[in-house]
Amino acid sequence: MPRSLRILLALASITLLIVLALLDIRLALLALLLWLLLSMFFGRKGVQEDGKALIRSKKTLLSSYNMEPERKKIMMSLTRGMKISRGDISPSQMVELAINISRKMARSKGRRKVRASSQVIDFVLPRKKYFKISIPATLRRAAASQRFPSVAFSDLRASLQAGKGKVSLIVVLDSSASMIYSIRGILTAFKAIKNEARKYRDRVSLIVSKGFSSVVAQHPTTNFNLVLSKFSVLGLDDFTPLASGMYRGYDLAVRERRRGYEPVIIIITDGNVNVPLEKYLRGNIMSPDPAIESVLEVARLIAKSKIETVIVNTRHRDYPRDPHGIVTGTQLLTKVAEIVKGTYVGVLG
Repeated sequence: MPRSLRILLALASITLLIVLALLDIRLALLALLLWLLLSMFFGRKGVQEDGKALIRSKKTLLSSYNMEPERKKIMMSLTRGMKISRGDISPSQMVELAINISRKMARSKGRRKVRASSQVIDFVLPRKKYFKISIPATLRRAAASQRFPSVAFSDLRASLQAGKGKVSLIVVLDSSASMIYSIRGILTAFKAIKNEARKYRDRVSLIVSKGFSSVVAQHPTTNFNLVLSKFSVLGLDDFTPLASGMYRGYDLAVRERRRGYEPVIIIITDGNVNVPLEKYLRGNIMSPDPAIESVLEVARLIAKSKIETVIVNTRHRDYPRDPHGIVTGTQLLTKVAEIVKGTYVGVLG
């Protein structure tokens, strides 16, 4: 809803309350009570703002740019029991909620792929006492050994079956100096999801955007403690090559998907980008701000691959438009969330 319309509705509500108070104070109190109850109800279920589900607390907000039925169901399940209407959700809890929503969506996609492939994805040398024989692979091996139609024990090959949908969390972290006060909250959120991720053998990796490029600080691993330890020793820099980090994250996500993991890209930044990609992905593009255009280019790549994405804006502004026409960090990151149809978390600062 536009800000001007919200102001008009608020003025109309105040005028109505004054009129009712002049007629009968009890009517005014009843109307006020009903208004408060409705506000709490819609705040609990998730307010709709420009078609996006919004959960808001005193210090943070969450918007989803993809409200397919399964995502709605997951959101309602995960927010049950949370004190949303009182605004008591901390930034780290909101980040944890956003990551868990995307993890569950990604896991669901992974399970659908498992069922579609009849669960047998490859063959391996048998390593257990009892195993399911891969007949095609065994016969091929026997033929190659020139023993066919006889089959020796050394010819046996076991079927490799896909397990539950596994998730690979790919964290793209902006390590600019302005992020110094945000790292602690992000650490808290990752510690909270560590136990459940360990249960499903999910993987996590860390990509750091720093200087004029990005680097994979931790390759995919099931050891969350390795990634958490890297957070605490990060150096800070004045430059933000976010597009480079996003592209490296996208490339890693594609490779993880080929390995049987469903990727979730988690972008953590304040959106103040100032370093473009060394080379545009679609040739030369005339843009007043190449750093911003580079970020949007990579976002379109991620969207095309339908990769689950969480954007965490560590310096969200409620009124993001700059009077001088400069694209602010909040504008850029909400646009990225819109392109990738992801989940946006804004930490109010």
